[in-house]
Amino acid sequence: MAGQGRLSDILRSLNQANEVGFRIREAGFVLEKAELKTLLAELTGAISEAKMELGIMQGHLQDKDAELKAMGELLHAKANLRRRGDGYYKSRDGRLYGQPYCSYCWEGEQKQYHLHNRILKKDVRICPHCKNEYQAQRTPYLDADTLVY
Repeated sequence: MAGQGRLSDILRSLNQANEVGFRIREAGFVLEKAELKTLLAELTGAISEAKMELGIMQGHLQDKDAELKAMGELLHAKANLRRRGDGYYKSRDGRLYGQPYCSYCWEGEQKQYHLHNRILKKDVRICPHCKNEYQAQRTPYLDADTLVY
């Protein structure tokens, strides 16, 4: 009976294994061969089920870790991005720098996509993801030469 990687499922399987071990000890380790095989099969099954549940739980924990890491990165990005004109820029010590990010994608999905110059139209920038167009004068490249790292 497969569970969902919950602690209660793991504890249930380990308790079942403990009960089988207790029955073997209670018999004074003197059992008929058929009964011993049955008990060992139950013990092996309970331990296997516990291992499977632990594997499922480990997968859940890895998913949660990845989710927490993504949320941490998003919080860091939110703390360091500022809007200027029609784009968002990285900031350091309150000063904006670098290439602009698409404001539509950032505000709607919290995704960072750099705006690119439109081919044959240097006065228009475009987002590679959502295809929104922006005026280049409202989304300039801000030089980072004056920033000290």
